[in-house]
Amino acid sequence: MTYDETKKKVLLKWLLGVPIVFAASLSSIVSALKMFYFGLDSGDQLSNAIAQPIKRLVYLVYENTNFLELFWQHSPTPTQRELITSGNTASLAIYLCIFLGIGLIGSARSMSIELAEIDNEIKKELIRESIKGDVASRRREIQEQVSVPTPGWFSKFHSLYLAPIIVGIVIAVIARLSGLV
Repeated sequence: MTYDETKKKVLLKWLLGVPIVFAASLSSIVSALKMFYFGLDSGDQLSNAIAQPIKRLVYLVYENTNFLELFWQHSPTPTQRELITSGNTASLAIYLCIFLGIGLIGSARSMSIELAEIDNEIKKELIRESIKGDVASRRREIQEQVSVPTPGWFSKFHSLYLAPIIVGIVIAVIARLSGLV
């Protein structure tokens, strides 16, 4: 892949990764808040007493985030009592999109670092040629000759499969300790 193609790929990965992470994170947060609001109260007095402050807090967040109305209307509401539901599946898919976006951003970042190193080497080469007195190649010619290695799309795969597992375990422990499950 040439220097210019790599620059375009970096830009594309940034432009895809950042909105995916942003939207999926917002949707996941709203889904969790909706789950707390609708799923904590099981009907008895104790759960009602515990759920009321949390419900008020979620309602306060809802009232003060009118600009997130799209997310409040369309984010799925997971249920902790049933594992296989459409809300849980959609929440899991949205949650995994966060890590997909993180993978895109990580790949773009590593490619950006490689491009910066190549850029420095091109500058050094131009300076060497001018010191020798040779006719200095133009920057464009050197960039066309450079071949940039293409990293795998998920070169940091361990962070993509390890991070959701760790976060899932932490959430499961918190849910068990708080009595949600």
